[in-house]
Amino acid sequence: MKEKIVFIESILPEIRELILSKTIQEVIVKDNEFDNIVTDLDILVQNTLIKSLTEKFPDTQVLGEESEEHIFTDKMWIIDPIDGTKNFFRRKEDFAISIAYYENMKPVFGFVFDVVKNDIYLGIVGQGAYLNKQALSKLPIRTMNQSVLDMNLKTLYTLEEKYNANVKLVSTQVFAHRNIGSAAISMCQIARGLHDIYVSSHLKLWDYAASSIVLKEVGGEVYFPFEDKKELNVKSVFLFATSSKEVYQNLNQLLYGDQHAS
Repeated sequence: MKEKIVFIESILPEIRELILSKTIQEVIVKDNEFDNIVTDLDILVQNTLIKSLTEKFPDTQVLGEESEEHIFTDKMWIIDPIDGTKNFFRRKEDFAISIAYYENMKPVFGFVFDVVKNDIYLGIVGQGAYLNKQALSKLPIRTMNQSVLDMNLKTLYTLEEKYNANVKLVSTQVFAHRNIGSAAISMCQIARGLHDIYVSSHLKLWDYAASSIVLKEVGGEVYFPFEDKKELNVKSVFLFATSSKEVYQNLNQLLYGDQHAS
């Protein structure tokens, strides 16, 4: 494991330079959805990572967002070459490279690299989480009135219309609301103690595989209340990430009253 972690740390600066030195030449709309895009640099970064990882560790396989096939193997990398593509396209910030390593379908470690800020998050199962090689502290338990919520409009309306959730009540109880636009960075913001709640109605495994490890290693929680997550899959899922079990329970009480999801 250590060899793999050291290798990832060694190639991230090169990948950063690759991204920051190039200009987007092509934007592709996926699945005929105008807000679901991929750029030529997403594909370039993924191909670069696949080549580097499989040449160095030939007994591993890569499951990448932009791959045509998504196949699970005993030793696999789960990567999102650019999480927050719309941020990358419009703002040139708040996007990340996400790399998780799994063995026998279980997480081992995960990297989230905030490219512009040059922040490297690392979570190692059972060994803690780190930001730029400095250990992150265990998270405090906050009340809803102290909590910062990250959620976008699509998720808000899905909660209200499909799950009959009282989002308006939540808005009156949380300390503040933000929307970063990158699941990986949002979950790492919780791990740092800057945010407390992240909710998204449309994530896939590569969006959260690495950041979930980081967050859980500091006491955070990740839930899939409307999904069957007994096994890994690449279906779009509804995800709740919180700084503690207590925050999740309090959030659900506000959203659903006594009928809250478990």
